[in-house]
Amino acid sequence: MRTFLAIVMAIYLSLGALVSVADPVPTPDLTDFDYFDTIPWELPDDAVKMRVDKVHDGDSINLTKPNDDWYEQYRLIGIQAPEVQGYKAEECFGPESAVFLKTLLPKGTIVWIQQDISDKDPNGRFLRHVFIKDPETGDYYLLSELMVRGGYARERYYAPDDLYRDVLVEAQDYAWENPTNMWTCKEWKSYIRD
Repeated sequence: MRTFLAIVMAIYLSLGALVSVADPVPTPDLTDFDYFDTIPWELPDDAVKMRVDKVHDGDSINLTKPNDDWYEQYRLIGIQAPEVQGYKAEECFGPESAVFLKTLLPKGTIVWIQQDISDKDPNGRFLRHVFIKDPETGDYYLLSELMVRGGYARERYYAPDDLYRDVLVEAQDYAWENPTNMWTCKEWKSYIRD
């Protein structure tokens, strides 16, 4: 029995060593971040202030009210980020997309959310547009627009939520004209128009 436990422990420790030497996903450099030539927004009158609790991937986050600890899961409207490993297979640039969003939204970040038409998706996540504030300039930016223009997500229309659809289609055009990040992956290049 001891021999068996020793073998199991040795396997466990060697697997842990393998995991620890794996290269982490690089953190995007946001020094002099230019928001991908995105024009700042006026914060909508119906925007609600929230606090970031956790980023799941490139298009879903946990948010809570600023003075509360009870969080809910939210899905960014109008985009589809590459998948990270989980209940679906990992897609090219999925981890980098998630890391980029985590860099923009560290835990505790204040954001503003706006409802379109739908309240929740079939998975029970709240559907919202999310605005972030540049701490240096005080300008507001539509988060989904940044994700698309920067090549961290693609525009994807889910009816009936189309409040910023034109903006996201324009952001996608920009991404196609300036292919970077996910658009450098072979599997995503087929989405780029000639």
